[in-house]
Amino acid sequence: MPLNPNRHIIIVGAGPFISRSLTYAAETEKLYPSATPVLTRTTDASDPSSLLSTLYWAASQLNGKVDVLCYNAAVVGPTDLMSLTPEVLTTDFKIAAVSLLVAGQWFPKHANKDHIPTGEYPLLLVTGGVLDKNPMPSYSSLSAANSASQNLTDQFSQVLTSEHNILVGQPLVAQPIIPNQEGGWPTKSDPEVIVKEVFLPFLEARESIGVNVEGIKGWIRDQVW
Repeated sequence: MPLNPNRHIIIVGAGPFISRSLTYAAETEKLYPSATPVLTRTTDASDPSSLLSTLYWAASQLNGKVDVLCYNAAVVGPTDLMSLTPEVLTTDFKIAAVSLLVAGQWFPKHANKDHIPTGEYPLLLVTGGVLDKNPMPSYSSLSAANSASQNLTDQFSQVLTSEHNILVGQPLVAQPIIPNQEGGWPTKSDPEVIVKEVFLPFLEARESIGVNVEGIKGWIRDQVW
């Protein structure tokens, strides 16, 4: 199902794959000048004030109306439980959980609710995994931060939909997104496959909720891939 035109998404991301994605976006813009523009701004995801400033800037570029806010920021990498330092854990928590709190609290003031009468709802999309249920001591910090961020997502889903008419979705990617040494990706870890199979269904579903409450009741928050 094609997505409705003239919709806007803010993506908060961190990590090496963000740099790669921005490179692809820049090259695409050169090759296809008429393509949808991608605006970027560097911020410190571990600093709530820095993130908040960037969110306000992004909203100002979109006339203050944001259809989807996607929070996809976490430090992904191995950290052994017995050598993990408080400083590293604190920084990872700030990125994965504290700034998610800031973003989730900010969104209701800028979510685009103009299309709700036609059954289309704004969406907070928070990327997660399965480390909250299956923590790994070799990925200790990520496991703990992931658990905290998904707990916050659960709480936001209880408040944002009922009080602010905002849907909450949680794409849960079970396998690490790591390229093969010889090139390419394991099938389930291919970012393009993940976008098509996990993220796109959320974007399609939010546009077809319907004009009665039954669509809201049938909303599926979590999708595991």
